[in-house]
Amino acid sequence: MVLYLQRDTSDLGARYTVSDEKGVLRYIVTGRRNPSGESMRIRGVNGETVCKIRSLGFSSLSVYSISSGCESMRLNIAVGTGRAAVRFRGISFIVRGDVLTGSYSILDADTAVVCTVGRDFARESTQLLIEQNEREIFCLATAICINTLNVGHIPALQMS
Repeated sequence: MVLYLQRDTSDLGARYTVSDEKGVLRYIVTGRRNPSGESMRIRGVNGETVCKIRSLGFSSLSVYSISSGCESMRLNIAVGTGRAAVRFRGISFIVRGDVLTGSYSILDADTAVVCTVGRDFARESTQLLIEQNEREIFCLATAICINTLNVGHIPALQMS
């Protein structure tokens, strides 16, 4: 399955929209900032919340709590000079590649590819090629968290 994550520039009032390879809208990502961090929701086109993301941002570490249904995971992203370290808790994911440029893969504990993420310059979006459909929401949430860091487009400016 292929999904496209794109910053929303329409009048939907969302942060991101997510469509499939046919251009059909699948999800809308909404969010708001609060004094302690950020809260986002991935909603289906019917408006139902399918995933909640809460974040606490520190100067060099971003911590995300992601829950969907009965499952949850924590995602920690530490951004340093020229690189980022990504750690998961709750779901055994591993990231291989360069999250700073937006080109990476999410692997499971057996190192099988769960999702491959990259930029689609023609669509001006982030493309997710999902290999394990049962992990679609958690792969999408991970890509949203990494995009929220705003390091994918001009990483050199973010490292100072």
